[in-house]
Amino acid sequence: MLAMVERYFDVIRKASADHDIIDIIKDIAADFHFRSGYLIEYTEDLGTALHVLDSNAAREGWWQEYIAKGLRTKRENISEMLGRGGVQLFDGRRFTDPDDPLLAFAQKHDMVESTIVPVSHGGALVGLGGFSGVSDLNAQQQMALQLLVYAVFAQVRTFRNIGVVTQADALTPREKEVIALSADGLTSVEIALQLGMSARTVNQHVDNVSSKLGTKNRAHTVAEVIRHNLL
Repeated sequence: MLAMVERYFDVIRKASADHDIIDIIKDIAADFHFRSGYLIEYTEDLGTALHVLDSNAAREGWWQEYIAKGLRTKRENISEMLGRGGVQLFDGRRFTDPDDPLLAFAQKHDMVESTIVPVSHGGALVGLGGFSGVSDLNAQQQMALQLLVYAVFAQVRTFRNIGVVTQADALTPREKEVIALSADGLTSVEIALQLGMSARTVNQHVDNVSSKLGTKNRAHTVAEVIRHNLL
């Protein structure tokens, strides 16, 4: 676990743009067995979200509305989240009203079951890292996830950006690296060693590209990427 955290810290320090962070969020989600992830930076008064990064492009429209209309969740509920601290798990039981519009959104965008890591500074809530799904994490894994969310959040704050940024449909730089090395004949384990990630994350990147292109297997995916000149 320590080796993984140290590896991520090195990658996070090198991140220089929102899309670099989105790649990292996607990798963290895969390594901790979540389906996707997002990061929210709140305004100082918790009145709305200032900056949102999400590895799921399908949620972009929701986040735009979320920011435009202010936070749907009451501020006191957000503060209560901070008070609980740690890694928090949520499921459908938090929606007491079946007509709650947020429930319909959560069902559509894979956010009914969520894992949340609040981020605080000076005793105040400043943001959170969220992940789609609930993973059975032990105490060491929960601590590692908190450390990574804080590190990612701190790096994002140095960008001083605002607005919503989601995963683009085009291949990400990380996906291009993985596919290019696959085209060179490297295995997932060899690619993982070269790029500093797990073999599982490598396979997840290949699967993501396959989903974008509608391909049937790894060889087909590499062939289609080359045929369409996507590298």
